[in-house]
Amino acid sequence: MLTAIAGVIGAFVIGTWVVVAWGSRRRQPWLLAPLALLTVVLVALDQPFWSFLPAVALAAGSFAELVIGSREAPTLRAKDPDGPLSTERWAAAVAAPYRVAVAEPWDVLVRPSLRRGYRRMLELEWRVTDRTSLLAAVESLQEELRTTPTLDMVIDLEAGEARPRLPRGRGGGEAGRSVRLSAEQVERLRTVTTVPGASVASGSDTVEGVSGDGGRTVVVGAYQWWKSVHVIRMVCAGATLDWLSPGEAQSLLRRVASDLQRRYSSWRQLCVAFHAGYLLWPDKGVVDDRSGTDRVWTALGLLTEDPRSPWNLLPWDMPLERVVSEGGVSSGQEK
Repeated sequence: MLTAIAGVIGAFVIGTWVVVAWGSRRRQPWLLAPLALLTVVLVALDQPFWSFLPAVALAAGSFAELVIGSREAPTLRAKDPDGPLSTERWAAAVAAPYRVAVAEPWDVLVRPSLRRGYRRMLELEWRVTDRTSLLAAVESLQEELRTTPTLDMVIDLEAGEARPRLPRGRGGGEAGRSVRLSAEQVERLRTVTTVPGASVASGSDTVEGVSGDGGRTVVVGAYQWWKSVHVIRMVCAGATLDWLSPGEAQSLLRRVASDLQRRYSSWRQLCVAFHAGYLLWPDKGVVDDRSGTDRVWTALGLLTEDPRSPWNLLPWDMPLERVVSEGGVSSGQEK
């Protein structure tokens, strides 16, 4: 009788551990596998009392993963730090803040452990629930970037305020809501824009980044092109959820990479645009920590400052690869 009870309890604990380990973003839960095996062996050998010990330890480890694992601090990781240059790797680096924010390798396009998180993100941020709505959302965002007026971000570092506006010569008026900046955000923006005395250029529609007022105001030109990061993120999600074939994912990534290379001329310019645009992004709370810490903002700091960051290592203007269609015919031009 006791052996049967131990078997039921052991099966429940092992099942719970499998669910927690499968849903975790970390590898550590799978290291508890010997405890699960030991529980099974002891029950099979009719040692119910001893089987409770590894079962309790396994239950404790699973609970700890639920509490601690889900709050792992943003970490810069790469599956293959010395991997060869490719269009796919370059595009993955563009969207690296969202992977670094959840302590996942930035250089992997398809990541099965993120399936649940990707489904949640697509539905909450983009109302995407299947392949059709995913392709529609990607096309809509790319069309928006190509057809809407180019905007500048005006950052008043002394007042701690950021607001979008039309470029000078196109009206120069405000074009959206302004946001108040925290002291930490102001200090970060001072760092990435190298105030005072530098220029923050962002492509052909740029406005010089630092005005002639002693470095109080920074103007980031064409900042909204940072939204291309969302296209890459959606493509990674679609590939992970098997909504996009490898050929479709590569083709979409190349289109985004080509647009960004024409719009900006360095990782630093993308970094500045990302910082500026992210401040106004309404759904950034989806990836915020429960404690209120903005994980993507933290990840941006790591990518900006860490010498191992792809933003500090990969060449911005690397030639893009030809994309091979599903029928085996290459499309696109090499840069």
